Amino acid sequence: MDELNKNKPLEKLDPDFIRKNIKAVTFDIDGVIIPTGTFLRESVDSTELIVRTHKLSREMIEMIKELKKYVWINFSSGRALLYLEHMLEDILWDKVSLIAENGNFILLDGKIEQLSLYEQSYFQKITDIRNDIKKLKEEKPDSIYGFEPKHIIITVHTAKKIPEVEEIVKKHDRENELYCLWTNEGYDIGYKKINKRTALEYLAGKLKIKPEEMITIGNNLNDKEMLDFGIGISVDPEQVSGEYAIPKKKGELGGEILAEYLLGAMRR
Repeated sequence: MDELNKNKPLEKLDPDFIRKNIKAVTFDIDGVIIPTGTFLRESVDSTELIVRTHKLSREMIEMIKELKKYVWINFSSGRALLYLEHMLEDILWDKVSLIAENGNFILLDGKIEQLSLYEQSYFQKITDIRNDIKKLKEEKPDSIYGFEPKHIIITVHTAKKIPEVEEIVKKHDRENELYCLWTNEGYDIGYKKINKRTALEYLAGKLKIKPEEMITIGNNLNDKEMLDFGIGISVDPEQVSGEYAIPKKKGELGGEILAEYLLGAMRR
């Protein structure tokens, strides 16, 4: 994507083009369609885990239900698939797919697909990293809150950036095959070659659509590849760029603004 053509205002996205060409929309979740601010606390011995997050607003639920009359709806997240099903239960299942763990899994037409196979050495590396972070948590219980349950990637919640976490990843990843991304609530750690775009390419193939027939919307570094697929819209251009952008404003969710804009185009 040409740098000069990035982050154009949403109003530049022609409603007639939307109505005639768009067949699918992919929403990131945290900070896009729900507010950021997951509360996670895990006991040092890992015997207790408390997770609280937000759910879709009633207005967004109704907009998604109407949007499904016109386009396929896809949600892409770093969260685990089971947790996504719980969060989004009010708008499943017809014409909806879920991408979980940053492109590693997709739930489509009632079937779960793991989109990449890993050697045992990968899982051993991830386990070693997790174990070292657990030891660090014992030293910094007020800074490292705990881990989200995941199958393939690690998501550890922290109070702030912790350089020791990045150092642990580097220590075990001598092949430099892993990413360690700060998400404003902690770190996502996983395999570099698999990302949200990986799953979008798979989805587009299954839906038999072209990238330019899909809109994608996100707000963070782990959305970069996704926003470069199709028509990308950033809701936090200071973090990540898209072809279009919705300015970040306190009390507003860019995903809700986009849903309303799309419905305005489709209803014409």
